[in-house]
Amino acid sequence: MNANALLEYVCREIKPTPGRSAAAFRLTLACVAATIPIMTHHIPHGMVVMIVMYLVTVEDKAATLLATALGWTGATLALAAGLLVWEVSLDIAWLRLCFFALFLFGGLFLKRIIAIPGLGSAIGLPAALAVVLPDVMVVPGKSPSPESLVYFLLWMWTCMTVGLSVNFVVQLLISRSDPLTLLEKELDTRLRVVEETVLELAGERGRPQAAPAPSLASLVTAGMSGQLQLLKSASLTQAWARERHEALAAIITLVDRLVTDAAVLSTLPPGATARTALMRVANACATTRRAFAERHLPAPSEGASLTAADNGSAPPPPLRDMETALEGIARATRVRSHVERPEGIMSTLLVPDAFANPEYVRFAVKGSLAVLICYALFVGFDYRGIYTSVITCFVVSLSTIGASNQKSLLRFGGAVVGGGMGIFALVYLLPNVETVGGFWLVFGAGTMVAAWVNFGSPRISYGGYQTGLAFYKAVLHDVGMSLNMYVVRDRLMGVALGLTVFGIVEHYLWPVRAKDALRARLAEILRLLAQLARTGTCGAPPAVTGDDVDACRRLISQKVEDAQVLIESSKFEPGAPDVGEAQKLIGEAQIVFILLLALARQRPGIALPDVIRAATVELDDAISTALLTLETNVAGRSQTTALNRESMMDAFERCVDAGRNVPGEPAVEYLLTDYRALVATLHRLSSETGYPEAA
Repeated sequence: MNANALLEYVCREIKPTPGRSAAAFRLTLACVAATIPIMTHHIPHGMVVMIVMYLVTVEDKAATLLATALGWTGATLALAAGLLVWEVSLDIAWLRLCFFALFLFGGLFLKRIIAIPGLGSAIGLPAALAVVLPDVMVVPGKSPSPESLVYFLLWMWTCMTVGLSVNFVVQLLISRSDPLTLLEKELDTRLRVVEETVLELAGERGRPQAAPAPSLASLVTAGMSGQLQLLKSASLTQAWARERHEALAAIITLVDRLVTDAAVLSTLPPGATARTALMRVANACATTRRAFAERHLPAPSEGASLTAADNGSAPPPPLRDMETALEGIARATRVRSHVERPEGIMSTLLVPDAFANPEYVRFAVKGSLAVLICYALFVGFDYRGIYTSVITCFVVSLSTIGASNQKSLLRFGGAVVGGGMGIFALVYLLPNVETVGGFWLVFGAGTMVAAWVNFGSPRISYGGYQTGLAFYKAVLHDVGMSLNMYVVRDRLMGVALGLTVFGIVEHYLWPVRAKDALRARLAEILRLLAQLARTGTCGAPPAVTGDDVDACRRLISQKVEDAQVLIESSKFEPGAPDVGEAQKLIGEAQIVFILLLALARQRPGIALPDVIRAATVELDDAISTALLTLETNVAGRSQTTALNRESMMDAFERCVDAGRNVPGEPAVEYLLTDYRALVATLHRLSSETGYPEAA
């Protein structure tokens, strides 16, 4: 990447996005407020107070409360575990090393299997660092006393408690509303911007709006990661969102697809788009916005006219894709895949394949090995200042090489920028500061820069956290202000060592690239959908229970979420596949998912005649076979069976004809409607994967 491209990238990433300024202000206010107890009560290690604020600060109150409670609980348990380990291993170095490795492996394993982000790190990392604290705190000529070690841990716990408490109070007082409302607002904003863009391309004046809309480019930059996090928080606190989790996840993907297509459409030359088709899309966006505002479930007929001919002229591909996405949104909002029974705490806390997927164990082994190598290096060379290499290996340990590379670059880049800011403040600003107000001005300005980056897109947000961390390492290293620069040097060297060691380990030990992981995840989703298609088959022995359907639903939901995260991380991995095509495929697969889920829940409650049941079983088998063949194609394996559309449509029409002979059975009509939509979506999905047709 040349200098101009890098400058353009940075300028694009620091542009304002919806809610960014308010979130940055709240975090800055919380950090400045936390300096009051730090300075008045002479609390050491004040940087830890700031760190926990960055880790738990999110947009909505519910997620902030959850992260605060879980973070405090996890850190308390971790430090308590460290104290217990000292009771048996403080004077036995090899035993402490064994506990260190155990806590590392456990923390990294929990990092992957716990559904709540950050909880595994909050437990594993503090416990591991507590175990090796005697090696970090060694003073030349003598070993640290047990009293000084316990004193240090108690101050660390106090810092975490102060940081979480101050941040929670600030967020509670001035944070925005609940996550479901925020999610609805985010979706409405995107649909509004798409609508205005399409109207402008059609030569129409945009409809008057109460508030100014963000730019289309800023929404493309923001992606869908923030919306997915809001959905996760809303599903934990709102029954309405929990009952429609799968449908809302599909809508998020499809709305982001609309934003991307609108951005491509706006770059086409004038006259390349059909005005009638543009107006259809704009009207559909307005209808969808009204439906979301009323939490109303629009019928598929509201988007059915989108495919009408436009005076014989075919609309360009981005516009056709927008029409398809809007039809998918209408379909997703109609289907309600509710949860019939409350889920246990373990089923919601852990991912469904927590103890069955070997990738999680490999992930923990790689991260633990890298950390142990860094530990051996800084202890062997007696350079305790680079202990940050241990933390670096832990935090940059992610599921794919692309995601780890991105986090590594952001960690080092943020450390350089934050360290530079800290050195500038130490040399030119703080020596001239005589009052606490002047310190707050310098401290608040540096915090605002770091917070602004922290609330950017996933491609840059972690760099903001690292910028703040390096800045506080320089200006808040001890009680009050620091005037030493060696801590910045040691931190940069530790980060560089950790990134180097982890990069080598990840490259040679079970390397996982984002493009390969995304392909494998998409293929796995299709295979699980094929199982779900047969799970709901009427009369198929053994009898299928609601628990079986729920278990399948949870597993597919997790894989879909993984694929959405991989799509976001693939945007910055070199040699990644076409993200747009992958996004189309996952969007269609999500529509298939919620339709299959609705069918699996509808059929047990419908008394079907034998002729309809037989036709349904035949159609289910055809759908399952088609999905398995699609899975083979997406996985890149040799294809043995081609999708025969005529055969599938024959089975479908037989089911339709049989349904018409059953008078007074409206439930059968709903069943047939969903089957029609399912077959149509499968045909569209097969064409988007380059699936060959039967001759």
